[in-house]
Amino acid sequence: MSGIELVVIAIAAVSTAALTAVAGAGGGVVLLVVMLQFVDPVVAIPAHGVVQLVSNGTRCVTMRDDADASLLRWYLPLLLPATIVGVVVADGVPRDAGRAAIGVFALLAVWWPAATAWLAPRGGSARRLSLVGAFAGLVNPTIGAPGPLLAPAFRTVTRDHVEFVATFSLVQTINHLAKVAVFGVAGFAWSDHLPLIVVAAVGVVIGTRAGARHIRRFDPIVLGRVFQVAATVGAVRLLVGLW
Repeated sequence: MSGIELVVIAIAAVSTAALTAVAGAGGGVVLLVVMLQFVDPVVAIPAHGVVQLVSNGTRCVTMRDDADASLLRWYLPLLLPATIVGVVVADGVPRDAGRAAIGVFALLAVWWPAATAWLAPRGGSARRLSLVGAFAGLVNPTIGAPGPLLAPAFRTVTRDHVEFVATFSLVQTINHLAKVAVFGVAGFAWSDHLPLIVVAAVGVVIGTRAGARHIRRFDPIVLGRVFQVAATVGAVRLLVGLW
């Protein structure tokens, strides 16, 4: 990658991590779309997984006292088996089809998040989070950043916005850890893409720490609008580039 491309990714990493730290979800989609302007999905998704592991891990540590870790007992059992299946599926997806799937997903996440409303726990019960974990494992290796489609389920079972952001960062840390581990076992050449990974990882640490400090100062609704615009522009550019 050229120096200019790495600078663009660094700026995107800082900005999207700060957005996610405040809004709770969405920045990962935008960052993935930016990365796909420069590299293929077979590189972008694993590399993005490491970067998001760092981003969510940083936020998870920063907000550890606000997270509800008890929800993991329902979420975790099906996550890893489903992730293994998801990586196998992703390996067989053609490059352009992968880009198209991510572009369509980004638009879906922005304009129709209710598409996964059926996943959300009902009546205060967290048991349905097992289904959410299975869904996350299947789609994470293919579309790379399913956070906006998973977030409504965790908003339902957390008490307030701060607890949601903290809990979801814990969940996303585990999601990306599982994805990175399975891609590693499958033989992904991490060392071939170190500049991309390191630059983006440093960027998300800076953005996450900045956003977490100011989480109570911003209106999540306004930030949601920013996410909508950024994700839509990136997704449309990605899809138009396939023609």
